[in-house]
Amino acid sequence: MKQNIVWLLLGLFMVSGCSVFRSEHTATKAGLNFSKFKIKKGQLGKIKIGMTLADAERHLSGFRQEVSEASLFGFGGGSPAYLYYWKDEIVLGLIPKLDTDTLLFLIAAHPKLCTTNGLNPKSSINELLQQYPHLMVMQDLMNEWEFFQDKKNGWDFIFMTDRETEVGEYIKDDKPAKPKRLNTKTDWITIREVRSE
Repeated sequence: MKQNIVWLLLGLFMVSGCSVFRSEHTATKAGLNFSKFKIKKGQLGKIKIGMTLADAERHLSGFRQEVSEASLFGFGGGSPAYLYYWKDEIVLGLIPKLDTDTLLFLIAAHPKLCTTNGLNPKSSINELLQQYPHLMVMQDLMNEWEFFQDKKNGWDFIFMTDRETEVGEYIKDDKPAKPKRLNTKTDWITIREVRSE
């Protein structure tokens, strides 16, 4: 009889353990599971460009939300930016199309978020060069900072630099430049829709 009870309890433990293992929760009391938020082509984890804000928030239980201006990330037009924090650290942002709840851009901000090729929102130019040996940076003339664009994946690596700290050595403002400050780190990654050419 005791042996049957032991087997029954062991079976219940294994079944409950499996259901916990299969859980889709991204946040627990122990911490945030950053691997659930892989930076991919057109998406951040299960959050995809084109989904609604409500659908995206189903994957963000346990986060604290703040509403800010999309202009902080270089987008004009008065759209809001929905920022999501784990404890006191910003992890990601969602920017919908103006006057809609359809996501147009995703912002990956936390250094523990990783792209499919091993980079993160705080990678240095040196680290980027390992994945993109022919990397060229561009000036964002409207925002007065710089960026590198992975067009294949729809990722913009943003550098909030100024004339004193520029990554590139520009001959003309509208032309790409080779990076010269190799220790400069990305401030965030903007994920955008990838359009077929």
